[in-house]
Amino acid sequence: MGKDVQSFINNFSKAQDTFLYGCCYWFAFILKERFGATIYYDPIENHFVAKIGRSFYDVSGEVHGENYMPWDEYEKFDELSYRRVVKHCIRKE
Repeated sequence: MGKDVQSFINNFSKAQDTFLYGCCYWFAFILKERFGATIYYDPIENHFVAKIGRSFYDVSGEVHGENYMPWDEYEKFDELSYRRVVKHCIRKE
């Protein structure tokens, strides 16, 4: 599966700036829709990634981090931060 994921990600090489700096949630969402990924969030780096199998990906390819947590659990962890991330990073309000 890793080769299929990387091959798909390579289609977005010219869009890396967009998906690394401001729209990382939306790229994780694309991977969720395409590969059934789970969206994870790193609150330290303020960055979204997608977990597919045992690996994490963003638009740059496979990534490694220590602070990833499932996005669907983040609201329980820090509700105020969750609301800010949704407002500013996802909805772009």
